[in-house]
Amino acid sequence: MQRVYFIIEQREKLLQVKDAQEKRLLLSFLARLLSAKFSGSKQSEVAISLVIDKLVYCFANKKPIVFIFGYGGYKNYNSPSFPEVDWAELFHMKYMTTFLWPILSTYKYGVKFEYESEEISIQFNNVPQETTDRYTVTFKSLLDYFCQKIYQANGVKIDFESVIAREMYSPQDLYDRMKTYYGDMKKVYYDLSDEEKAVWFKRAKTNFLVKGTKDFSGVSEEELNKIIVDARINNECFLAADYDLRIDFWERPNAISLFGTWGKTPCASPTDGGLHLKSTASSNTDFWIGTGVLKLDSNNNILQELILSHNQYQDAKDSILSIENPDKELARVSKNFENIRYFK
Repeated sequence: MQRVYFIIEQREKLLQVKDAQEKRLLLSFLARLLSAKFSGSKQSEVAISLVIDKLVYCFANKKPIVFIFGYGGYKNYNSPSFPEVDWAELFHMKYMTTFLWPILSTYKYGVKFEYESEEISIQFNNVPQETTDRYTVTFKSLLDYFCQKIYQANGVKIDFESVIAREMYSPQDLYDRMKTYYGDMKKVYYDLSDEEKAVWFKRAKTNFLVKGTKDFSGVSEEELNKIIVDARINNECFLAADYDLRIDFWERPNAISLFGTWGKTPCASPTDGGLHLKSTASSNTDFWIGTGVLKLDSNNNILQELILSHNQYQDAKDSILSIENPDKELARVSKNFENIRYFK
């Protein structure tokens, strides 16, 4: 019965769009955004309701639709591509364009796609800022290259932009706000079951660079584990404090939030305010965490664009080959595009 009420409530929202043709177009956009083909799983009722609210607002008020894709804003140090972008980022840009193409190419009031970088948070994982800055520079360069190529191929100008959290507020304001959350987030961690703590810790350890801004390689395992847990707690504080400081950014009436898989993992600040999507048609690994590799058939046709996690890459690395990339313009974006990684 609750599901029935939910459906009735959502249908009533559509009454705000008076034009029958635009209402049909809105419903086609909604079907595209909620398609399991791109998410791999069912979206939550909270996310569905929010997306309908945003679409109705945009159509009823003739406003552009803004898509915000929240991501880490760095390349994980475990990737052989660290610290710059690689094919994983390009695969994701292609996937998002395919996902949104019916909207990008038909919505007359405009569409904007914002890659929202939260790179300020990676410093809590002992990752040097200079490596994160190199990622930001190469990501922006790749985004410019990608938009140009889409226009050349299709005659459609796509408005894809890099948006960086640290440029929207004073870092000191962030740190001060984080301190107010620290006690609560620490309690959340220590109230978890042993199994849940292990999940939190595993993710934290994956992101923590032992020999980074500081060298922790000489400390005991027990002390290092405490430092890693503290880094994870600070990352949770960041999520809460960042939202406080940028609530007007996230809650724009015409902005639809998109996320990869990270928002589904256990955390103190669960992310249910947007749609969760795969990274490519064949991968769930978030692009900033993984490494882009092509899977080819026996005739060298592309079967899959894959984003491999650290463990997946290690398992496959003996089979991964590379060939020179003939696209010299792309190769200038980063050394990671000088060659194409692939396996069969």
